[in-house]
Amino acid sequence: MTTSDATTQTMNAVSLADEEEVKRVLLKSVLGLWDIVNDLTRLRPSRRDRYRVTIFGSARVKAETFGYEETKRVAAALAEMGCDIITGGGPGLMQAANEGAASTADRAQSVGIRVDLPFEQEVNAFVTQTFEHRTFFTRLHQFVLASDAFIVAPPGESVRSWKR
Repeated sequence: MTTSDATTQTMNAVSLADEEEVKRVLLKSVLGLWDIVNDLTRLRPSRRDRYRVTIFGSARVKAETFGYEETKRVAAALAEMGCDIITGGGPGLMQAANEGAASTADRAQSVGIRVDLPFEQEVNAFVTQTFEHRTFFTRLHQFVLASDAFIVAPPGESVRSWKR
């Protein structure tokens, strides 16, 4: 750092006692970071090898129920068409989707995008690639950026109505 850089930095220093100026600096910094993130999200691969479908679903649906089997079937059909399957990587319908992808001869990539929580379950055994996030926001952001299409399966209790 040159002497003039050090002088400029000292002249632009903000005292922590000046709460209004501290708030202004923090706000400007955070909004500036969003501008950077938004700029970076404009970058896209020129071509993807495979179409990617995210399947959102309840972690509480049990294996061998109608909703589980249907989610697994849909994911397998998508994988047979050449799609990779993306889920939250947990149990229930997320596991059903990852299991469906793994059941095909093509062995589609089965991605789990997780959030690090102290009470969260382990990644299900059918996930072939895992991403971990510290916040729900960045996790959702990755879902949006990584996916070409989305399927939202009904929550656990609503699955009963599928049989009617």
